[in-house]
Amino acid sequence: MDRRRLWTWAAAVVVIATAAAAAGQEKRLLVGMTLVPGAASTGAVCLDGSPPAYHLHRGSGSGARGWLLQFEGGGWCNDAPSCAARAGTRRGSTRLMSKLEVFSGVLSNDPARNPDFYNWNRVKLRYCDGGSFAGDSEFRNGSSVIYMRGQRIWDAIISDLLTKGLAKAEKVSADLISTNLYTFCMFSTNGMLLVSAWV
Repeated sequence: MDRRRLWTWAAAVVVIATAAAAAGQEKRLLVGMTLVPGAASTGAVCLDGSPPAYHLHRGSGSGARGWLLQFEGGGWCNDAPSCAARAGTRRGSTRLMSKLEVFSGVLSNDPARNPDFYNWNRVKLRYCDGGSFAGDSEFRNGSSVIYMRGQRIWDAIISDLLTKGLAKAEKVSADLISTNLYTFCMFSTNGMLLVSAWV
């Protein structure tokens, strides 16, 4: 085989391999961050006092009234020093979080990879309170304050989502990341949150 044919054959193999790899990869769906408006005025703030946030990708077609809520994981801070340390990281401040999140897996909009929820309203709730969306206290040490306001953050995010269509939901699913904490949510047929409890 002469050199020209060898290079042509090698180039064809590279093109085919690249095309096959691209076909097997999911397109990256980047979703922007939404800071909850007015949350700070109700005391719903992250450890450092920044406003809470979520990422929402709107549903469409038959999934327009379906809602999937994914709670971001990240463990707990255990005491005032560990919570103060966390307040200076993306786990305690929306100021330090990525403003764009890749929606993949259960948050994907690819029907081949996510046949159950691809066209639902999919929400990633950002985690910044150090207590898995539970608690309502603060710790003051001189001029510094650490806010542990997970319950207020939960209330603020859900209230905001209710105005964006969650109130008219026909189907709701929650995807928790934590293995030690579970939430129980009961929604009425019109999507209104009736009960929310941590177990």
